[in-house]
Amino acid sequence: MDIRDFQRLVLEKAKEAGFSDCEIYYRKDESFQAAVSGGEIEHYETSATAGASFRGVTDGRPGYSYTERFDSEAADFIVKAAAENAGISEREDMILYGGGDCAGADLYNKELDNVTADEKLSLLKKTEECALGYSPKVRAADRCVFGDERTTVSIMNTRGLDCSYSANGAVAYISVISAEGEDVKTGGEFFAGNDLSLFDPKALGESAAEQAEGMLGAKTVKSGAYRVVFKNTAMADILGTFSGAFTGEQVCKGLSMLEGKEGREIAGAKVSIRDDALLEGGPASAVFDGEGVPCKNKAVVENGVLKTLLYDLKYAAKCGKESTGNGFRSGYRSQVFCAPSNFYIVPSEKSVENVIADAKEGLYITDVEGLHAGANTVSGDFSLSAMGYRIENGRLGAPVEQITVAANFFELLKNIEDVASDLRFNMGGSGSPAVTVKNISVSGS
Repeated sequence: MDIRDFQRLVLEKAKEAGFSDCEIYYRKDESFQAAVSGGEIEHYETSATAGASFRGVTDGRPGYSYTERFDSEAADFIVKAAAENAGISEREDMILYGGGDCAGADLYNKELDNVTADEKLSLLKKTEECALGYSPKVRAADRCVFGDERTTVSIMNTRGLDCSYSANGAVAYISVISAEGEDVKTGGEFFAGNDLSLFDPKALGESAAEQAEGMLGAKTVKSGAYRVVFKNTAMADILGTFSGAFTGEQVCKGLSMLEGKEGREIAGAKVSIRDDALLEGGPASAVFDGEGVPCKNKAVVENGVLKTLLYDLKYAAKCGKESTGNGFRSGYRSQVFCAPSNFYIVPSEKSVENVIADAKEGLYITDVEGLHAGANTVSGDFSLSAMGYRIENGRLGAPVEQITVAANFFELLKNIEDVASDLRFNMGGSGSPAVTVKNISVSGS
């Protein structure tokens, strides 16, 4: 049965079964994954999953169920299962979106579908080859992988919503080991996007090798307070760890330090943060969210001032706000949760080289580790293992390792002195240019 016919059938059967407001959400994911080692294919896999979830209200109680089948029997099952689930649920309002125009963003690159498996494997092998050939100090490619995915989402509900979109994207990653004597270091680099014409395997492989080799001979530094320039990807990882604090859900649950801060200054004047689900090629782009609310590009922080939090329908209603299109699902089995999309610090027009030059003395942190264990996402406190380089006379100097950087995220935002132009996203959808932060506590020797 065609998925749209199935969705209509489920809504009809749900009304007959006594459901008032209800919704049927469909998602299909198709993926390709491969890994190479020593020029040989180590792993190769294609997969496809598809399913639909139903949620609705009967007798004032919400019910939920899902299925991987799309026929008349499955329609009967999903409605019956949701009714049984509602029978043991607490009474709760369920808000459905009444429909509206979605942005005309095209998130699907058809050219990606035309790239053959052999071509993808060739790109991957070339990446490894270029990494290994970078220098005699490069001993091995620890990991070299490629994956792409195609996603289709469709939502129908009894409020008149009927919308769908498709998106695709690809990710490549390589990890490289370099050694000099007994000194062994690793470096990694990735590509993410839906346009493989932008994927340069030579640049990817050599960048990973350069990072690994650049850390050879790294030493610690004396403990103290330092001016720190965080590399774009390092700052993106920190921002992503604390991005939940910007959601209405976390505020309503008392899990965010940003409660009551809308309209107030929370960051340095050079800091603007946007959430843009319509970003072309963005790792978290979507035309509408998991509730069918149209997504948009919005200012979260503007010149240091918190303009809005991020809301889904449920928590927008609780807070007396409108949904910002940030009610997402991780899959067809997932319930709706409030989350950012492409969430990033807005870049300036200043090169990272000039940002480092203006910092004059301090540290350039390229990598941070321990974000899951070393960060308190409620208080904002974090203590992370880090590595990078000294900044001496406005230039990068000797490599640095075995240090710990400790700060509070919300204080860090206030202490950002400078912002570079080199915006880059991590694979989770958080992005940042390099930023300069004053007075970061560093533990070393």
